[in-house]
Amino acid sequence: MTAYSTQTNDSAEQLIVICEANSNVGFGHFFRCLHLVDSLRKEYGINAYWVGNIAPSLVELLRQRNQQHIFTSHFDKAITEARSIEARAVLCDSYQLAESHVQQLRDKFRVCIVDDFGKSAFADADTVINFTVSAPRYRYSAKQQLLGPRFFLCDDALNQVRERRLNQVDIKCDKTNVLIAIGGHDRLSVGPKIAETFLLDIKYTVTLIGHYSSVKSDKNLLHITRSNDMASLYDKADLVVSGGGLIKYESAYCGIPNIVLAQTPEQFAETLEFEAAKLCHIAGSAPTDADLVAQSPAASATLKTASTTISWSPQELLKTADKALSSRKKLIQATKKHFENNATAKTAKVIFNEHFTQE
Repeated sequence: MTAYSTQTNDSAEQLIVICEANSNVGFGHFFRCLHLVDSLRKEYGINAYWVGNIAPSLVELLRQRNQQHIFTSHFDKAITEARSIEARAVLCDSYQLAESHVQQLRDKFRVCIVDDFGKSAFADADTVINFTVSAPRYRYSAKQQLLGPRFFLCDDALNQVRERRLNQVDIKCDKTNVLIAIGGHDRLSVGPKIAETFLLDIKYTVTLIGHYSSVKSDKNLLHITRSNDMASLYDKADLVVSGGGLIKYESAYCGIPNIVLAQTPEQFAETLEFEAAKLCHIAGSAPTDADLVAQSPAASATLKTASTTISWSPQELLKTADKALSSRKKLIQATKKHFENNATAKTAKVIFNEHFTQE
């Protein structure tokens, strides 16, 4: 188990992290921030103080690291709470972050933002990190811009999986192990249906991650509600099925064939570029109002506030799986082209130099 030092009282060595991780937004925001924070602590002794609506299970990970957390479900209050803390810099990762929030934070801190979709220019930010394949075409105005998959944020365990998997030329096994990880929250509970589809073919074994109330028992199925050791699951997986968020990047980084069933139109659009880069395979098509009504009346009722999953068929899913598995060599070439080894440590160095060493 990793040992973590106690927190520092020196505000010059403290970073505030404002992010959300819950059933509404998933856990990706939290983990990419955590990976960067862990690297800053390990290499430079920077301590983090977290603010935001973060699930209790994830707060426990912060407790293990001796890092404090202030809970608030209101984003404006999170900004106010952050401003009450003495620190050198702030790291923000939230879809609720607006230019006005950045201006408030800029008065007191050096501001670093982790972003996905480039909807704001973030002119008042010191740094923007966006490791999506779409990022280089976004029009950011931040002083420093770390854009594209070469700035991908992950932990050391995933770096080790990448090294092992990229050195495997041919993978031969009696069973194909499918890891189904739709994300921090599977909005329409499609995970079990995906598992059932693969289990119709005896060549597959399935590991399903998520809080599902009803999962059919099968000797070739392992169901776990959550894992703090995703690296070990990736290491055993021959194929990953995800919902279009951070997991597709982690899978591609490790050179694992992966299928994406995006859960929002924004994720679907970004995943199209990810597929064009030969880093994943898409199953299904973008959702329509009719799809939402057919899948779930409740989903259609909340269409204005939350998008849901794309439509897909079991036949298409299995066909896409065969395609993904047979094109692994192309994926290996693509991941070597778009990603860099140990990118988090390199990104942490840039952040430290820009946000903690300059007056």
